[in-house]
Amino acid sequence: MKKLPEKPELSFKMYELISGYWVAACIHSVAQLDIADKLLNGPKTLSELVEETESDEKSLYRLLRAVTSVGIFKERGDGAFELNDFGATLLTDVPGSVKPWALANLGEHYPAFGELTYGVKTGKVAFEHAHGIPVWEYYKQNPEAGFNLAKAMAGMSGAVLKTIIDAYDFSPYKTLIDLGGGNGAMMFAILSATPESTGIIFDEPYVVEQTVQHIPEDLKQRCAVVGGNFFEDVPAGADLYMTKWVIHDWNDDESIKILKNVQKSMPMGGKLLIVDSVIPDNSRNTPHAGKLLDINIMAMTTGKERTLSEFKFLLESAGLTFKRLIQTATEVSSIVECEK
Repeated sequence: MKKLPEKPELSFKMYELISGYWVAACIHSVAQLDIADKLLNGPKTLSELVEETESDEKSLYRLLRAVTSVGIFKERGDGAFELNDFGATLLTDVPGSVKPWALANLGEHYPAFGELTYGVKTGKVAFEHAHGIPVWEYYKQNPEAGFNLAKAMAGMSGAVLKTIIDAYDFSPYKTLIDLGGGNGAMMFAILSATPESTGIIFDEPYVVEQTVQHIPEDLKQRCAVVGGNFFEDVPAGADLYMTKWVIHDWNDDESIKILKNVQKSMPMGGKLLIVDSVIPDNSRNTPHAGKLLDINIMAMTTGKERTLSEFKFLLESAGLTFKRLIQTATEVSSIVECEK
C-alpha cells in the first residue's frame, strides 16, 4: 500500500500552494469593486463600502477580512477599512498599478489555466481551446480588454524599466525603434534618459492608435508611432532596434520570421536588443522567475521563455550575430544584444 511521506508539513505546504488561487481570486474581486479607489481619500466603514459597491454586507466583510489577512488594506479597531501601501498597488490609472494585471490575469486569462492539461497533452494553446480564438485575435475583438492588457503591461514595465536603463547605455544611438512597443512605456523612458535620440514605436495599427494619444508633451517632437505587422516588415533605418516581452510570445518559426524581417531592415552594424527572461542553461531544480512565467506564456500563446542557447539558435537562424547577455536587476528582463 502506498504511504504519504512521513512529513506532514509537506502536505500542508502542498495545500498552501494548491490554494494560492484563493488569494488571487480575492484580489480580482477587490479590483473589480474598485476598493482601493474608494479608500483613497480616507478610511470608510463597511456600511459605506457596501453602499458604494452595491454588495452584500456579510459577503463583502468576508472578502475584506481575507485580503486584510494577507496585508492588503487595513481593518481598524473601529471597524473602518483604510488604504495602505500594499493595497495602493491596486489603484486605478497610477504609474505601476497592478490592478489591470489582476483584471486580465483573473479575467480572460484564467480559463486558459483551467485547460492547462489540454495544452500539455496536445502541445496546443490552452487559451485558444478555452476561448475558441487566438489571444491576439481575442484582444482585437475585445478592445476594452486589450486596452486593459496594455495598461497591465505598462504597470509591469514600470517595475523593470529603470533596471533596463541602468544596465544599458542607450546614448550612442540616434534613432531607436521599439518593435511591439505597445503603449510606449519603454520608449518614453529611454527617450527621457537620452535627450539627443529620436524614437519610433511600432505595433499593430489598432494599438498605436491609442499609443499616439499618450506620448508625453515633451517627447512629441522626438517620438512617432508606426502601425504595421512585424511578420510582414518593419521600418528601416534605425541604428538600434528593441523588443521587450515580444519574442517570448511566439514559437521558434514565428520568432525567426520576425527576426529575419528586423535583420533585413537594419543597417550593417546596427544593433537589436531582445528584452526577455533568459532561463539559465542547465538550471535543473533551481528557482527562476522565467520558469513560472513560461507556464503563463504556454497557456496563452505559441511562445515560450528561452535559455541563452535557444536565443542563440534564433539569432543564427535569422542571420544575426549574438554579442552579449546583459543581466538586469530582475530575472524577467535580461537583455540579449545582437548585431547585423
